[in-house]
Amino acid sequence: MTVAPSCPALLVNADDAFRQSLIVQLDQKHFSVTYTADGAEAVKALEARSFKVILVAVDLKHRVGLDVLRYLGEKHPEDSGIIILGEPDPDLRSYARVADETLLKPVDANYVADRARAYCRH
Repeated sequence: MTVAPSCPALLVNADDAFRQSLIVQLDQKHFSVTYTADGAEAVKALEARSFKVILVAVDLKHRVGLDVLRYLGEKHPEDSGIIILGEPDPDLRSYARVADETLLKPVDANYVADRARAYCRH
């Protein structure tokens, strides 16, 4: 039996229930997940190492995730796939420009993990 190589992913998400479900799905698909609910911690993680996939949950009402998107807009890692998870909101388009994909909530954690896997091709 061959084991698929690990794919490093950064998950920036404060929603406990969805985060736990998504981490389980990512783990089953051979991701090595670094998690943070805090934008400043996410930026530190991005400066410390590279990730093949960056998943950022954005909540425009509470201004969550925007600092990470600003950072990625300035220093977009070329070999990383960026997926935004957000509520349907017309203003999300202006922030979504830094992303490769934007998935609107509610979204299935298994589907998110499948989409993330597309960026882990070596």
